[in-house]
Amino acid sequence: MTVDEFMAYIKNHKDASGVDLSGLDLSNLRFRKFNFRGSNLSGCNLSQCDLSGSDLTRANLRGANLDNAILRKTIFVRANLTVTNIRAADLREADFTSANLSGAASNSGQNTARVIGANLHKANAQNADFTNAILVRANFNSTYLIGAKFDGANITRISLQGANYDRDAFDLAFGV
Repeated sequence: MTVDEFMAYIKNHKDASGVDLSGLDLSNLRFRKFNFRGSNLSGCNLSQCDLSGSDLTRANLRGANLDNAILRKTIFVRANLTVTNIRAADLREADFTSANLSGAASNSGQNTARVIGANLHKANAQNADFTNAILVRANFNSTYLIGAKFDGANITRISLQGANYDRDAFDLAFGV
């Protein structure tokens, strides 16, 4: 499907659940409160998109670019976000319950992901890079964090009950 075909499709269908959009450049578009449940967005360029309040439950975002995307209150339950770029993304209150974030990267020099109040309960964040991210009040309960990086991250009031992480994972973080 091309970008033009997709835009025509959503005018008639009002959602994109289960649609294969892999590899498309959808950057700078606005899809607020949109249904992408089960969609294939692998390799998509979603940089600077506004997906606030959208439902990406069980969506495949492997290798997608979400750089500078607005993802406030977006639902990523059981979504595949492996090796996804979430640099400088606004992920405030996003729901990543049971999502796979292994190898995801949130650091981009001065611009860092804002993951304030996000729910990562039971997520797999193995080898994820949260360097310099703002993780205030994030819920990492029962999350797999082995190999995850938190250097320079603000971890004020995060919850780690039952989480599995390296002993020194938070040594260079602040707000402990």
